[in-house]
Amino acid sequence: MNIDQKFNFNFEVGEPKQKNNIVVFFLRSKVKMKDDLITFPYAMKNNLAEVEEINEKGFIENLKLSNKSDQKLLVLGSEILVGNKLKQDRVVDESVIISGNSTTTLRVSCCEKNRWSPAVSENISLSETLLFSKARSNNADDIYNSKQNKTDQIRVWEDIDEKIKHDEVKSFTSSVEEIYKKRRNNVEEIVKYFQPGEDHIGVVIGIGSRLVSLDVFSSNDHLKIYLPRLIRSVALDSFKKTGYKTYLKTKDVYKFLRMIENSDKRIYNGRSGSLGNYLRFNDSLVTGALLTLEQKTVHFYASLKELSTPPDFKSKVA
Repeated sequence: MNIDQKFNFNFEVGEPKQKNNIVVFFLRSKVKMKDDLITFPYAMKNNLAEVEEINEKGFIENLKLSNKSDQKLLVLGSEILVGNKLKQDRVVDESVIISGNSTTTLRVSCCEKNRWSPAVSENISLSETLLFSKARSNNADDIYNSKQNKTDQIRVWEDIDEKIKHDEVKSFTSSVEEIYKKRRNNVEEIVKYFQPGEDHIGVVIGIGSRLVSLDVFSSNDHLKIYLPRLIRSVALDSFKKTGYKTYLKTKDVYKFLRMIENSDKRIYNGRSGSLGNYLRFNDSLVTGALLTLEQKTVHFYASLKELSTPPDFKSKVA
């Protein structure tokens, strides 16, 4: 699927599917998609990627990432790295593509503000969830508005603290991972319900009758890998059991796409040590970024910003 600078979306929007208050629209590619990138979860699971502190002293905003594979590596923005090999848990700022057999600096933010400890083991892994959707959206907004294209670390901590307080989570280190651990059982019920078809390459997710986010990938394989993490990210923000039906329709997704088309846009080259180019967009309604490589979409993320909350439902499920 190609998306040019004018956002000519080359996919079809499916009908909504609902489980409790989580609503999913699958996006179907109009052409057969294929890529040669491996994903971060696959690379970490198969020891094809190594992550460590930038040096012995460590630096909150950077980690060292080595891609040991011959293939290019996709690291998704909002992926969370946890474990005692790191001085504290980190969340990836923005999606990046890393060349095969190379080492680079990965830009990250702290998501465990009350820990900065020496490495006590080689334990490190990716969380089963991405950063919850509100913080994910705020990070995209901050990157667009920052002269250095960086997240706002204070805002990241504030979002996590607010979430911990709201969900009554106990965490001495203010770890975002503890939020997921508390909600895991409820969230996994949602994850298992939504299964993509073989021609799906993206998804729009909503809560109740409000759209939240859009993610499009370069292939069906990448969507299958990241869909559970995407659903957990949204469900962590506002999960509840309900017997009521959403009134979100496909026309609401197309309206979301028009908002993206009409937003302010800026083009950036990839940073040193990474591949691809960015088309970032932002305004009072939406925020996000398109990452391309050789003019082809690798990852496209968009978020509908939290404004006024519309009524959730209009009718009971039959």
